Amino acid sequence: MQDYKHYLNQLLSLAKTNRHRFGVCLQGDNHWQTEFCSLAASTIEGSSFQLGGEELPFVTQFCSMGKGQKLLGHECQLLIIDLSAGFDANSITSVLGTLCGGGLAIFTHSEKLGGDLGAQWLLRALTELVVLEQHAKIPSSTSFDVQVAHEDPYSQQAQAIELVHKVVTGHRRRPLVLTADRGRGKTSALGIAAAQLMASRNIRIVVTAPTIHNIAPLFEHAKRLLPQATQNRTGLIWQQSSIEFVAPDELLRQKPECDLLLVDEAAAIPLPMLINMVERFHRAVFATTVHGYEGCGRGFTLKFQSWLNQHRPNSRFEHIISPIRWADNDPLEQWQFKTFLLDYELQPFEVLPTTFAPLAEIDKESLFTQPHLLAQCFALLVNAHYQTTPNDLMLLLSDSSVKLFASFFEEQCIACIVAVEEGGFEQSLSEDIMLGRRRPKGHLVASSLCSILADSQPGMASSLRVMRIAVHPQLHNQGIGSRILSELSVLSRYDYLSTSFGVTGELLHFWLANGFLPLRLGTSRDQSSGTHSLIMVKGEHAWIEEAVISMAQDFTYQLKECFVELDANLIVDLLAALPKVKASLSCLQRTRLKAYANGGSSFENIAPLIEAAVLTSHIDKNKTLLIRRVLQLWDWQQCAEELSLPGRKQVEAQLRQQLESLLSACKA
Repeated sequence: MQDYKHYLNQLLSLAKTNRHRFGVCLQGDNHWQTEFCSLAASTIEGSSFQLGGEELPFVTQFCSMGKGQKLLGHECQLLIIDLSAGFDANSITSVLGTLCGGGLAIFTHSEKLGGDLGAQWLLRALTELVVLEQHAKIPSSTSFDVQVAHEDPYSQQAQAIELVHKVVTGHRRRPLVLTADRGRGKTSALGIAAAQLMASRNIRIVVTAPTIHNIAPLFEHAKRLLPQATQNRTGLIWQQSSIEFVAPDELLRQKPECDLLLVDEAAAIPLPMLINMVERFHRAVFATTVHGYEGCGRGFTLKFQSWLNQHRPNSRFEHIISPIRWADNDPLEQWQFKTFLLDYELQPFEVLPTTFAPLAEIDKESLFTQPHLLAQCFALLVNAHYQTTPNDLMLLLSDSSVKLFASFFEEQCIACIVAVEEGGFEQSLSEDIMLGRRRPKGHLVASSLCSILADSQPGMASSLRVMRIAVHPQLHNQGIGSRILSELSVLSRYDYLSTSFGVTGELLHFWLANGFLPLRLGTSRDQSSGTHSLIMVKGEHAWIEEAVISMAQDFTYQLKECFVELDANLIVDLLAALPKVKASLSCLQRTRLKAYANGGSSFENIAPLIEAAVLTSHIDKNKTLLIRRVLQLWDWQQCAEELSLPGRKQVEAQLRQQLESLLSACKA
């Protein structure tokens, strides 16, 4: 190993001089690779992290291959990525961000990767790193054709910190949007700014993010600057100041009073929730990673910026370009972006196309041998969906059940669909799913419907679930999404199509317009988005019609318990899409309702009839108080708070007005 020590010193010297990181791929037997990693750990000053494989005795921190996000917020000088049991692209892209300039990432046991195209894609990429073979000659010298930047790496972070201060000290209703690639110190800047503000004044800061793990560096940097502060699991207190984490859905439900709201990884929070935050909190900072496992954030930037420009014209947008943990033009970052298509920007059209090719399936071999095809489609998916991750890239290459369909104009992708095959179970398996004995991985809709409906047919039938649909942003609102869904139905050889998504009014109307019917609304909400997952299907089967009726019956009951917090406008949309579940009102019942609407009777006596009126009528979004008070059983005080009314008297007066309007509309 003495010769390798000399080579390592040479490599590390170059890395430290340039403040760059290099990747090394080892090829040799297990003992030799372990020896080399041990030599590297003893040569490099600083922490050594390991992802995957069996934990080596000399590493500082270890996590299994699928748990790389646990190391976010920490830093190391040596990163060992063991590929002996396969790989997780999300984890790899996460842990690479923990490696500091001057350090090495060593990939071991790549020869044990499987033979699918996802593994082949990674293997092809690894050959572009420094490859050291056990029985091959050691490279005599190391040189990289990179440009070295000598700018102050902290200058842009300092500017970002100053802008956070201005959100607090300047005019209200002027939010700040911070974007950055990984490793630019974005979250750290929030923590530093928060600590400085807490030290200089009495201030209450609330921070939100998809998970509390996203903001670990924020609390670490705040604690570093305020070492005497009291820290608990969700916050930090310093004298009369505090910073506290609140999950996005809880934030909008509780609406806590605060002097500053910090929103990190905002791209992973749906746009309606972000808009709600802007309207509720008048001093707010929205920060997000624009590449990495969180999703790209490009679509977030375009859509959110467009809304802010219209409604908050004095908003400030700042993009942090210069990395902090490493220098510009870092070879490992360039390799990572290229390998996982994190740097492929969606190309704008110089002239908008008026015609384009029909939707067609792109086979996996074509994606592998023509990477530009995959890059085109993936850039579109990343732009449209905040949840698109590097693992999705690998699924497109390696999972035979995952299908990619796309439409092109010349060489440019204008729209695409990612879908997964489901169902086709034997009857015995479907029956086991019905009884809760089995849950086949990957068959989300087919398994859910078997279980919920207690029917084997949704599982035995073959189906295709649409996971993602994306249209080039310059071509939105032209009916292209509907067109490619229609073409997918023609191409499809499956018994039914399905989809499952976090439901909003806009998405519900899109799928309804394309012939999909709602079959099941998930009773639990996604923590970060605050939305419920809705299953919708399209097909000509008796069990689908029966399932829609069942959902209508279930939904009206669940409104009183599972969906008490569900948005009233969304309830209006869902009720309109579902069949009516009660018979029409009699003349006597209508007379009693009319009397109450005109000031007679009492709510307690008439409430069941109001429920029947709502469920047998086409209710509009001007009558949501009827939904809140009668279907969701909100009490008078809750209704008064939502409507900003003094109390029951005023709320009930408005309820009577809405009932009168509903009865008049029904009569007409």
